[in-house]
Amino acid sequence: MIKFFLPLLLAPFFVFASSVPELLLSESLDEKKRGREFLQLIWDTGSVVSDIEMAIYLKKLGYELAAYSENPRKHFGFFILKDSSINAFAGAYGYIGVHTGMLLSSDSESELAGVLAHEISHVTQNHLERFSEKAGKQSYLMLAGVLAAVLVDNKKASEAVLTSAIAGTLQKNINFTREHEWEADRIGTSILKKSGFNPQGMANFFKKLKDSANAQEFLQSHPLSINRISDSLQRSARGSGNYKKDSFEYITVKAKLYYQQHQRIKLEKDKAIVYYMQAYQALDKQDYQAAKQYSDKLLAINSDKSSYILAGRIASQLGDIELAQQYFSKHNAGDEANVYYMAKAYLDNQQPRLGIAILKPFLRTNQGSYESYKLLAYLYLKQGDAGRSHIQSAKALIVQGKLKKAIGHYQRAKTLVRSQDLYDIINAKIGDLQQILDLSKP
Repeated sequence: MIKFFLPLLLAPFFVFASSVPELLLSESLDEKKRGREFLQLIWDTGSVVSDIEMAIYLKKLGYELAAYSENPRKHFGFFILKDSSINAFAGAYGYIGVHTGMLLSSDSESELAGVLAHEISHVTQNHLERFSEKAGKQSYLMLAGVLAAVLVDNKKASEAVLTSAIAGTLQKNINFTREHEWEADRIGTSILKKSGFNPQGMANFFKKLKDSANAQEFLQSHPLSINRISDSLQRSARGSGNYKKDSFEYITVKAKLYYQQHQRIKLEKDKAIVYYMQAYQALDKQDYQAAKQYSDKLLAINSDKSSYILAGRIASQLGDIELAQQYFSKHNAGDEANVYYMAKAYLDNQQPRLGIAILKPFLRTNQGSYESYKLLAYLYLKQGDAGRSHIQSAKALIVQGKLKKAIGHYQRAKTLVRSQDLYDIINAKIGDLQQILDLSKP
């Protein structure tokens, strides 16, 4: 019974609007504040997938699709959450989550892209913003609290949902979602066409969901009908052309998720993915010589970035840092996952200074992920620089929306750094964060 309410609190926070609002070109301070609160709730569940390759893959795919949306200037963030149910959601400030069950149930990258394009369309059409205006801040925050409670399986909080007025309101108004679902289908299909994915990906996935027992959460929050599926199939069938094939990254993400869930490799026809997963499994079991044998076979037939990252990780564990960096350098090009593992290889081989030299310049010019900032914090700690370690820990917390905790780390850094210039920079950072917190107070 608890699970029934989860999707209603995720994707359709915004389902109560009866008309499409004018697209916003910039987000309000209130929307940013709600986004930060929502972001904290998501991270506090402990269900965000930490594998940086998986996380970066979804972000790249999400941003690629968003660029073809009706409002690409909107803010977006993308997450994979550990949850076996087939579900996806769009929350405040354009934060979009995909459950691992959704990824594993997709049969093609176009299907996954279709789900993302659908959720992106909900964001660009401001459905959530319209709901928050109608429901009011108090109801909105109550919904957010319920979301957090259900995600972390808080039994008492979940029982409260069942007796709350919110639950009744959600069920009474679920029919309003149909208008927005149709609209998201139409706009999402357009995004797929423009981005080069098969536009039938979304329609095929929805058609498949009708017979899936594990998709009830998604169906509750994204009500389907025979007419809607038929319309989606007809609309997507109008286009034709050479669509993108499944990327090797997509295939490896699915294969790794399957392995992590079942602790065994799924049988595949493609030799490349078989060698990849054999090497991945051997690395996981710390059988590095076997892992290298499989990765050598993989590199002989596949030159994808994912293959070289895996080979680099294996070489690093064997202590061959020079070979590891050669592998990583094959597809550097500013990719965060690649840079992350380049730095980690130096950490694993007791060379934190060189790891810092790799990761620090990247994060100076790019918005990094939580994992990258935490790695840089640990590299500084291993080098004996606790002050800079606290600075990077603060940046990691900012990525999670936890500004008060970030200020705490900056405050500790102030007591440890010796450079006046760095001290002044830290003070400025604290002032900026404090200003954000003060401005967002009611």
